[in-house]
Amino acid sequence: MHRITRAWQTALAVVFVVAAAACVEPMTPARTFDDYEHKAKDTAESALSSVQTARLAARVGGRGDAFGPYVSVVLSESETGTAHASSVFASVQPPDDHADRLRSQLTRLLSRAEGGLARLRIAARRGELDRLPHLAAPLGPLSRRLERFIARHE
Repeated sequence: MHRITRAWQTALAVVFVVAAAACVEPMTPARTFDDYEHKAKDTAESALSSVQTARLAARVGGRGDAFGPYVSVVLSESETGTAHASSVFASVQPPDDHADRLRSQLTRLLSRAEGGLARLRIAARRGELDRLPHLAAPLGPLSRRLERFIARHE
């Protein structure tokens, strides 16, 4: 009976997380460069959070300090969060040429983040936890690039 209760608690937690993610409001249009820059900074912050979470999960999973299924879920959610932030930002119309350049810079960073997170998720789901620290290594420099992007656009 205790196992059934635990399974239901886990299932409800997963449903809650998915429902909360689905309720995220789409971004409103950016009428000025300042507004667009603010949206870009917010998106970069969201991606940085996901990348840092994935780096931690890769470190812990690679050391054997966490169960594989848990690490796999954390990495999958990090990837999904970054993909969602990227998708929402991509839907915002840049108001001018200056914003086009900003969009291009951030899009490149987001693409690298999504690729790196996908590689981690795939390895974790294959049970290759020992490879995670190596696969996560490029995310360190990417995190620093995201941090610089955020600092430049505050």
